[in-house]
Amino acid sequence: MSNLKFYETFYLTRPDISEDELSRVQKRLDDTISSHEGEIIKSEKWDERDLAYEIGDYTKGVYYILVYKSLPSVVKEIEKNLRFFNTDVLRFITLSIEEETAPREQVSTEEQTDNGGI
Repeated sequence: MSNLKFYETFYLTRPDISEDELSRVQKRLDDTISSHEGEIIKSEKWDERDLAYEIGDYTKGVYYILVYKSLPSVVKEIEKNLRFFNTDVLRFITLSIEEETAPREQVSTEEQTDNGGI
């Protein structure tokens, strides 16, 4: 029997992050999930938005969502890696979700705006 569980990790990057820097963050997350017998179900950029309060010198941020199934030990490693990129990743949160609620298809930007996004 497998102990794989479903998770959503939301993370917020600085708005001026370069494609190379973002790729490094995403590759590290992908590798971490893979090394914990995991599978990425969805990885998506949501939107750049104004922040409710300033974080560092930033008043805007870019939101990303990562939905995956993996061994429970992955959460600690994911969050350790996101802390490692503390100059690129401003905030993050990981939630355990039920398989039935795991989003499997991308939602268009227009639908996100209509539904309020994060």
